[in-house]
Amino acid sequence: MKKLLLALCASVISSASFAQMGTAPDFNVVDIDGNPIHLYGLLDQGYVVVLDASTTWCGTCWGVHNDHTLRDLNDAKGPNGTNEIRVIFYEADATTTQADLQGTGSNTLGDWLTGTTYPVVNEAPLQLSGSIFWPAGFPTISVIRPGDREITDDVWNQNLAGMTSAVDNAIATDPASIGSDFLRDNGIATYPNPTVDLLNVNLGSVADKIDFLNVRNLMGQTVLSICTTGAQQVQIPTNELSSGAYILEFSSKGAVLGLDKFMQK
Repeated sequence: MKKLLLALCASVISSASFAQMGTAPDFNVVDIDGNPIHLYGLLDQGYVVVLDASTTWCGTCWGVHNDHTLRDLNDAKGPNGTNEIRVIFYEADATTTQADLQGTGSNTLGDWLTGTTYPVVNEAPLQLSGSIFWPAGFPTISVIRPGDREITDDVWNQNLAGMTSAVDNAIATDPASIGSDFLRDNGIATYPNPTVDLLNVNLGSVADKIDFLNVRNLMGQTVLSICTTGAQQVQIPTNELSSGAYILEFSSKGAVLGLDKFMQK
């Protein structure tokens, strides 16, 4: 049976089909360490999501994994880097075991966990739809932008340079992305950062468009909401916030125009 699956993987790769584009459906999954992952929660916080749909028995998947492009991208732009993206490895074969992921099972090409710095999801039954996230086979790496929850690129096979370019483009061009140029282009300034008890926000050229500044924690929960009423300068009291990272959301009539990050000491 496994030889048949390997042959199918090779056959699909040779066809070089195009993957599915469009709005990514929401999902709630749990990684192998027990941590919940909510796609729309991550997107609503402004993160570009990079979803790698692979299997432990697929040779091309193993090659992509050992290229370390996803690991390097996560280290540079994930939670321990610039904190602009979230990378997820979704094991897309429901029969895969923990031993397979560790490289000791009978359905694997090696150890997928050692050195992997981003979450790994292995579940049965599968919640994600293959017709959306791996319609052409494995591996398929979906780049999902936060503003409209669109799959902007489904990187097929080993086009990792294209995947990296797609991630950079989503960060740079999506107004809802944490890494967008919204603040720079509109002369918005937030200071001091890190802050202790007060964050100053100069709303620049869009002061008359912004009606709310919302502070969210990294779980996506709103912990502060300030009505700006067209003010050019706004002060946000942060003295009751716990130490850590927060997302500052610039809102206009319920729509998110841009995001920023700040640290509370």
